[in-house]
Amino acid sequence: MFLKKIIFINWGNIPNIEFEMGPVNLLSGGSGSGKTTVADAIQTIMTAAHENLFQYNPGQDETTQRGRGGKRVRTLASYVLGCDDGSYARPGNINGDATDGYLAAIFHPTEGESAEPFTAIIAIRAWLDQTGKQMVARQDDLLFLILPGEQLSIEHLIRSDTTPAEKNQPDKSNQYTVPMDQLNNLLIAEFGKRHVEKYDNKKRAYLRRLYGILQGRKDSVSEQEAMHAAKTFSKFMAYKPVQSIDRFVSEEILEKKDLGEAIRSISSQLKTIHAMERDASQLVDSINTLKQAEGFASAYIEQWIEINSLDYSLAMHTYKQRQAQYLKSKQARQQYRSQLKENESETLDIQQRIEQIHDQLVQLEAQRQGVLALQQKDELEAQLQQQKKQLVETAQQLLQEDAQQESNIRKLESLNRELQTPELKQQLPQFSDLESMGQIKDVLQHGQKGDINLQAILQKDLTDDLASLENHLDHIRHAQNLHNRCHHYWHAPDERQNAGQITSQSRFEQLSGEAQKMRIRYDALSQKRKQKQHEIERLQHHKVNYPAFVQRALDAIKQSCPQADPRVLCDHVEVKDARWQMAIEGYMGGARFSILVDEDYEAEAIRIIRQLSGRDNRAKIIQGKKAARDSERSRQQANSIIKVLEFSHTTAMHYVTASYASVLMVETAEELKSTGRGLTHDGMAAGNYSMWRCDLPDTDLVFGAAARERALKAKQQELQALTEDWQQANDQMQQLARVQDNVRGLIKLNYAETLSEIMITHREIQKLDNLLAQLDLSEHEELEQKLNDLKQQEQQRRQQHETLLKKNGELATQIKNIEKECKKLSDMQDSTLQQVEQCEQNLRAIVSQWSEFDVEKKLDQAEKESAQLNEEFSNNYRREVETQLHELERKMDKAIQQHNEHCMPADSLIYENYSGQYDQALFGIICNTQKQLDTLYNRLKNNILVEKHEKLKQLKDSFNNAFVTHLCHTIHQAVSSGKRQIQLLNNELEHHRFGADQEQFRFDSQWMPEYREYARFFDEVIKQPTLSDEVNLFDMPLSVKSEKVRDRLMAMLLDEDEHKALKELERIADYRNYHRYEIYKEVEGKEPIALSEYGTGSGGQLETPAYIIRSAAITSAFRFSEGSNHLRMVLVDEAFSKMDESRSREVIDYLTRSLGLQLIFIMPSSKSGPFMDLISNEFVFAKCPSATPRGQLHTQVWVDRKQCNQEKIKTLWANHRKTEQYQAEMDFMKEFTDA
Repeated sequence: MFLKKIIFINWGNIPNIEFEMGPVNLLSGGSGSGKTTVADAIQTIMTAAHENLFQYNPGQDETTQRGRGGKRVRTLASYVLGCDDGSYARPGNINGDATDGYLAAIFHPTEGESAEPFTAIIAIRAWLDQTGKQMVARQDDLLFLILPGEQLSIEHLIRSDTTPAEKNQPDKSNQYTVPMDQLNNLLIAEFGKRHVEKYDNKKRAYLRRLYGILQGRKDSVSEQEAMHAAKTFSKFMAYKPVQSIDRFVSEEILEKKDLGEAIRSISSQLKTIHAMERDASQLVDSINTLKQAEGFASAYIEQWIEINSLDYSLAMHTYKQRQAQYLKSKQARQQYRSQLKENESETLDIQQRIEQIHDQLVQLEAQRQGVLALQQKDELEAQLQQQKKQLVETAQQLLQEDAQQESNIRKLESLNRELQTPELKQQLPQFSDLESMGQIKDVLQHGQKGDINLQAILQKDLTDDLASLENHLDHIRHAQNLHNRCHHYWHAPDERQNAGQITSQSRFEQLSGEAQKMRIRYDALSQKRKQKQHEIERLQHHKVNYPAFVQRALDAIKQSCPQADPRVLCDHVEVKDARWQMAIEGYMGGARFSILVDEDYEAEAIRIIRQLSGRDNRAKIIQGKKAARDSERSRQQANSIIKVLEFSHTTAMHYVTASYASVLMVETAEELKSTGRGLTHDGMAAGNYSMWRCDLPDTDLVFGAAARERALKAKQQELQALTEDWQQANDQMQQLARVQDNVRGLIKLNYAETLSEIMITHREIQKLDNLLAQLDLSEHEELEQKLNDLKQQEQQRRQQHETLLKKNGELATQIKNIEKECKKLSDMQDSTLQQVEQCEQNLRAIVSQWSEFDVEKKLDQAEKESAQLNEEFSNNYRREVETQLHELERKMDKAIQQHNEHCMPADSLIYENYSGQYDQALFGIICNTQKQLDTLYNRLKNNILVEKHEKLKQLKDSFNNAFVTHLCHTIHQAVSSGKRQIQLLNNELEHHRFGADQEQFRFDSQWMPEYREYARFFDEVIKQPTLSDEVNLFDMPLSVKSEKVRDRLMAMLLDEDEHKALKELERIADYRNYHRYEIYKEVEGKEPIALSEYGTGSGGQLETPAYIIRSAAITSAFRFSEGSNHLRMVLVDEAFSKMDESRSREVIDYLTRSLGLQLIFIMPSSKSGPFMDLISNEFVFAKCPSATPRGQLHTQVWVDRKQCNQEKIKTLWANHRKTEQYQAEMDFMKEFTDA
């Protein structure tokens, strides 16, 4: 495909014009006249002014598009606004109107090509931005169009508002440039949408399509092919002196692959990895610090409990000692009192014996005196005294019987009231029957003692009242029978049939059984109430009540393997939607209480649980590592229950995801029946081809703070109901106790028999009184000997009496002293009891701060320990514990400060430092601090650290992929591609022979020693067999040399001097540096000549091979070896500057005739003469002053377009040569003639 025509509209200072191009085109004129402006326009069409592809005004040495050193560079916008030496031909209104410029290139197939012609258009809109005195051309919009099968003319871009009749004589004043935003629609309207392809500011898409249509394709080529072709075209245009063959090949022939961004990305990734590793290391340090602080806090709590328990044990031990001393003193006092009583009894006995001896003396004296009546009187009086004594004893018994009767009456009255209550009638109907109530009523109505006056019976002479008393005795005997029958009713074995069986138990025993049942129920309710209160206390402290076997398993793991960090799943899951709370928890059931441990200790944890006895080994340990792997493969649908769950522990998230991600939330049972695993919000579930209920009461909810709040309210309601039952059971128990006491208090009476005995005694007393009254006293002889014996006995007894009286005084003194000691010990015992109660209160107060504490168990344990306590050892131990408390508090404070110094602000902890007292307030602060430490430790270790490790793994994988793929593979492939490219060019150059000597050129290369090591490293990396087995670059097995290269590259990637490191890495990444390149010139029959050693050759001799090699490169880039349609146009700026005329003509002939290329070359007018016979079209540019200003310019460019007759020009040049040769000969001969 040749460039047939190019159209310029508002491009530089070239007039709006179209150039018809021929096979060989010369752009000539003076300096600055506009030659290169045309070349830049063609370059713009072929490169889309894409960065790194184009270079305006390439004929100037060292020119770039970067504007180095403050130089102004040419831009699309500056060309559209007609910039020349800082002034603009089309400035428009400053900071206002924009100008539209167009470039259109019409390409036409050459002979033998099958492609259709087409037009490529680039439209640019630009405006002038003026800041102070500085004016800058700004690009506003850019449009690319390709019109397959259509050949545009300038009239399509510059139109006029004329009638058809006026078209033969157009008026230029009516002409206008088509606005850029209307061009597309106008072309579509004229040629149809199928023939107008639009690419809005999409340079790469335009280039892909341009080089595709140049090959006759209906589609686009690859981006890499398009970019390579555009860059090769641009490179061919720019003249660069060949100063080094190696540089020429690496810079002009081989394509530079820009890996700067990849290197920066890899460097950034590696730095990010190292930064994250540092962060992870700091996080691990912070976690370890938190673990230490939490350990200190937990140890402080344990020691605080220990010291309070020890205080309780010591107080209890002291109390028991005081109690033992008190009891010992009481026992001693009792012994003294017993001894005193015995002494008094013995004294009384001696006194009585003295009196008896005295009486005998008196009696004997009476006998001696011969008074017989006195002896009879003494006998009768003795009998009378005996009867009176018996009367007193019987009277006391009667009083007791009377009191027992009154007691029976009161008990039965109370029993009657209790048994008539509705509660007891319902509870004990067998004791509220007619028989029972009848027995009680009979006693209450007829069991009274009547009008008998006991005082009168006991004090008065009943001689006249015995007859009436006999009558009253019948009433008493009837009442006694009623009492005893009622007593028999309650206490005798009940022979009635009960539930089909005859029981031998009495009614009282049956009543006692019911009372015992009620006490058992009361105790059970009390225990439930305490348990419920404990559960509420835990919930109030944001703690879940675990099943007993889970709690025991947790305790066992913490004790045997604390580094496993055991936790319960339910503490780390929260349901975001309360509507699904109950159903989800019900579905998961007991799995909510599975235990999470560090994955390194999972096996040890399950072994510990396996060793537990009974049913305590039912707890489950989660397989964290396996759950993490499986959770990655699980698929979550939009209605999975995972979508409404939040997690504070990564292992918990992995476990629930792996286990329950397939459980779906559905609204109705109809949907549920066709769901594999699912549930509804009202507690219906499906799974394993069955459906069931999965609802739970609020008291069993454990997932999240909201669930715990609901559970707390439900448990408080349960506690209220339980308390009501407990109080009711207490009332019933008390009532049954009263009934039991009343029945137990019923006593069998002997009232009538005792009263009868009193009556008999009264009759005996009356009889003896009558006998005494009838006695006749007479005198008898004295018995002298007996009197003497009695007198001696009396004297001995009196001595014994005095001894006993003395001992009596001593015992009284001892009793007084021991009573003082008992009083003192009693007071001390009260004081120690208060201390015990205070210590117990202190222990119970711990529960309000630390709900895990089992105060009842600790109290029982401490009380048992107090029995065998060594007080001295315990006091020493207490001082040690108190010292440890102080040390633990200081260590915890220091650890928290250390954590706060290095942590993120959001992770800092507030701890109120010790104020001087190790008291309950400080204990509460440390408890709260421990909970904060544990929460933060869990969040950092099980969430953030895990996330960082996962991100770090992903980054390492990404880095490994980027380093191996983007760097190692790219460089390795680039080196190999460079070899292939050189080989392809050598293959291409085999068909290119130049000049009369049929010169042929070829490439060769040798490894650079420094880069050979890097190449081996890259080759070794990409050939690693473990590369696909998730083995990263850091763990990859490499040779020693390769490891050194890797470490060197890593050091560069991590270098703080980024500019220096990136520059060095870019040097290493540039595959062109890996070889030293050479070009050999081969002439048949001669040895190949290395052009780098071609010292005898001129500059032109090096430039000639350069054009040959560039030609081979461009024919390769334009794929001349493939298909029949190709771009066959090249552009050369400042052409053939160092070649002589004949060599230049040979190059032109080589490009146009041998390769069949359309040539457009730029050359000053002063040097173009010798080539006039070769060109088909000439465009001569001239810049002249203009009388009429054009914007800010006072000059105008004129273009002379010529189509040359090559045959006539050749004839003229031949005649001119002959004339010149003849003139030269004449001048030569003249010199000899003159001589």
